[in-house]
Amino acid sequence: MNLYFLIVLADVFLVSVFCLQKKYQKLAGTKVDAVLTYNGLIGVFSAIIFFCINKFCFELTPFSFLMGVFFCIAAVAYTCIGFKIIEKGNVSLYTLFLMSGGMVVPFVYGVFFLNEQMSFLRLFGLVLIVLAIGISNFKVNEIDFTQLFLCFAVFLLNGIVSVVSKSHQACTMYEIVSPKGFVVLTSVLKAVMSFAALYVYKVTGKIETTKISLKPVIFIVVLSAACNGISYLFQLIGASSLPATVLYPLITGGTIIITFLAELVIFREKLSLLQWISALVCFAGTFMFL
Repeated sequence: MNLYFLIVLADVFLVSVFCLQKKYQKLAGTKVDAVLTYNGLIGVFSAIIFFCINKFCFELTPFSFLMGVFFCIAAVAYTCIGFKIIEKGNVSLYTLFLMSGGMVVPFVYGVFFLNEQMSFLRLFGLVLIVLAIGISNFKVNEIDFTQLFLCFAVFLLNGIVSVVSKSHQACTMYEIVSPKGFVVLTSVLKAVMSFAALYVYKVTGKIETTKISLKPVIFIVVLSAACNGISYLFQLIGASSLPATVLYPLITGGTIIITFLAELVIFREKLSLLQWISALVCFAGTFMFL
């Protein structure tokens, strides 16, 4: 199957995850325990689903395990930090740094550590996509130094997630598991880390317990787990062949464009002039990576 088509599908499933997350937040809230519970359940159901898809085979190598640990620490950390930022009302700022980090950090990593070519056209495309993210998230609340520091942490952590994924798939020195096996492995680790963090938070009294009824959210979580796992699997397959300087700008740019189309066609939302400009700028930037 064409790799670029796989990346488009990865973007579609990723946007589906974002939509399902919003639905979950409306039902369970946005406190830290709700977030950790969501991540933990996503890990459990993703592991079950892809363990079955992988023909009930659990793959493990020392290198893949180590990379999986790094991946999950960064992923769980930026999720928890993100909700601290959101508590202050800076959702737009969080989105800006999250998406930019997931694209810029692996782009730089690919150029300086994987010796990938950086053409002027691609560099200009990267700038356009970052500009599009900024335009679409133009309105932000007043922020202080602490909020800005947390935003940069999210930027780096999400970038690390992308770098770890690419490094794992590009590794030729050590034995690694298959893409499906890595989805299972990271899902198990995410579940363990999320529930362990939730336990520590509750024991130390750092968070108030939110009563979450599993019945209304279970369908959302299972569907999110499937969409999240499929998206990540396709990204891993893409990371096996596509340069980081191409893959992650395509994922970020494609996600923005598909989100724009979903808001326009599916949700019938009236879009602002800034959103239209953002979509056009993003499309132009993404096109430069094809």
